[in-house]
Parts: sequence; structure tokens; C-alpha cells
Amino acid sequence: MRFQGVLATLTVLVLLAVAVPFAAQAENADETAISITDSRGVITNLTAPATHVASFGAFATNTLVDIGMLDLAVIFDSGSEFNKSAIPEMQGMPADRFVTVSSSNKDMVVQTMLALVDDGKWNKSSDVVLGYGYSYLSTVWSNLEDYGFHVVTFYPNSYDGIVQVVEDIETITGANHSVSEHMMFVKQFIADELVDKGIVDNEDKVTAVYVSFSGDVMYLANNGSVTVDFIVFAGGVNVAQDDNIDANRYSVDYTAILQLDPEFILLDGYYPETAEDFKASIGNGDMTVYKLNKSWNSYCPDATEGLWTVACLFYPDYFEGELPVDVGDAGDDGGNEVMIYALVGVVVIVVAVAAVLLTRRKD
Repeated sequence: MRFQGVLATLTVLVLLAVAVPFAAQAENADETAISITDSRGVITNLTAPATHVASFGAFATNTLVDIGMLDLAVIFDSGSEFNKSAIPEMQGMPADRFVTVSSSNKDMVVQTMLALVDDGKWNKSSDVVLGYGYSYLSTVWSNLEDYGFHVVTFYPNSYDGIVQVVEDIETITGANHSVSEHMMFVKQFIADELVDKGIVDNEDKVTAVYVSFSGDVMYLANNGSVTVDFIVFAGGVNVAQDDNIDANRYSVDYTAILQLDPEFILLDGYYPETAEDFKASIGNGDMTVYKLNKSWNSYCPDATEGLWTVACLFYPDYFEGELPVDVGDAGDDGGNEVMIYALVGVVVIVVAVAAVLLTRRKD
């Protein structure tokens, strides 16, 4: 009877272990100072995550949506309006939540922010303005800083740079880093799969170019571009970067693309016509032309969808379907993974104890 009682107790322990998840100790952001260096080299120090943010860029608005922190934003730039950004969460947002952010409208931006302070909707010591790092906006940011506002700007020119932007916004808002970590996971997942399939040397890879547009002028990007990173990280060779090919890459016509002869053309999402129209203009049916989504080239997590889509385009036999997910790290900051390991540990201990008692019982 005494042995049966012990087994019953052990059974209860196992059930409790399953019913009460192990909680991984979370980092307390309030106990850790936050320090962010922005695209200008300006360092912003906070004693805790921001209570409010100004989302002065659709990239920031997109990121806030993806990391679940949109409710922290009290003001947006006009580019984040639904009719411009197509961000579903912006649909129906009141007009007074938007302001035009430009060098010519800097006084209105400053007055808008000062009004938020007067209304008690903004704390200059703790809240943060998130903004584009374009040089023409420097007077806007310096004017706000002169009034004591924290401003953090972003201007990445690579996939990893976008990941860092997302991580910085996660840190500023107090979100966990699951989104930025997933962005790096997808990049590494593609890299590992390419190696596993033997796609390592340039001879094994597909060839591609990124055709960008500024106004009506066509460019073939060869460095410092998120979309060029898409080509490289998705297992392609950017032939526009081949110095042995004599082609003007900075203001080109279709003959330059014919000379480079890529298998794939990644077409700027701002190209006014369709991919089929562009392909017809080239006059080479062997090239695959794919028009990119505008948001994939922005400074937000959408870049990961762009990278994955390009990988699926290049190697449909190896990549397809939804974005891959790290099933071993599916919880917040790996919390589920820690919980699983904890439960396994408890069960192993309980089973081991039971085995010892059973052995003793037989003896």
C-alpha cells in the first residue's frame, strides 16, 4: 500500500508538470537601460521601453503591426495612410492621426509633436520618434531634438540592416525579438538548404539582375541594395556585378540587359507597367521577369517575404509554400522550447525515481 501511495504521488507530479507549464524567466526591460544608435550615429538612451512612439514612416508602421505594438503609436506620417501604404490596420484611422513629414513641413511636424506634449499624450523624456534617415529630413529631426524629443532614424541598405531596424524597434517598444529572429532564421534556412542541395559555386546558381527605376530612368543595381541581397541570399548570381561585362549599369536601356543575359529579372515594384510589358520590351522570351512587391524593399519585416519569394522563384524544386518557421523556437523568446525541455526533464526524473522504487519492491 505504501508503494502504491508513492506511485500515486509520482503520477500527480507528472500531471502537475504537464498542467503547469514551466515559465522561462523573462528579461525585465525596466531593469535594463536601452541604448540605440541610429542611422545618423545619434545615440538614444532610455531607462525603459517607450510608452508612445511617432511612426514617421510606413516602414515603422509596418514593423509595429508585425511585432504587435501598433497601439503605442499616437501619430503617423501621411505615407502610412491606407490609401498610400495599403496597410490594412491603417484603414479607417482618423485623419488627425496623420501628419505630412517633409523638410518643407517641419514646422507643422514640430507643432504637432508639441501639441501632443501639451495634451499629455507624449512624454519627451521617455517616448521616441521613429523616422526615415533621409538627409533631406535632417532639419526636421534636428528641430525636434532641439525641443528635447528623442528621435531614432533608420536607413538600411541591406537585408541584415533591415533586420537590425526591426530589432531596434522591438527593443524601443519592449517587444520580444521573435520577429527579427525569424527574419534571420529564414535567411539561414535558405542558406542551409542551398548547401544541402549542392548549390554552392556560382556555376551551380541561377543568374539574375535587379532592375530599379527612379522616375523614368532604369538602373541595374550591383551593390548596396536590399533586392541585390535577395538575389545573393536566395542562391543567385547578380550578373550586373560582373566587372568583366561591359555594360553601363546606372542609366541603361534594354540592350544592357540583353548583354548581361540573366535567367531572372527582378523588376522594381515602382515600374508603372506589368512584368509582361517589360518582358515584351526586352524582346527575349528566355528571361523570367518578376515584378516585386513595393513593401519588400522597405525597412520592415516584409523583406523576409520578399527573400523567401525570390528563393521560391529561383529554386521551385527546393522552396515552396509559406515562410518556414523554427519549430524549436516557436514561443516568445524561445519560451515554448524551454518549457518542453523543462517538462521532459521533470518526466525523466519522475520515471527514474519510479524505476528505482520498482526495483526495490522486487527485491
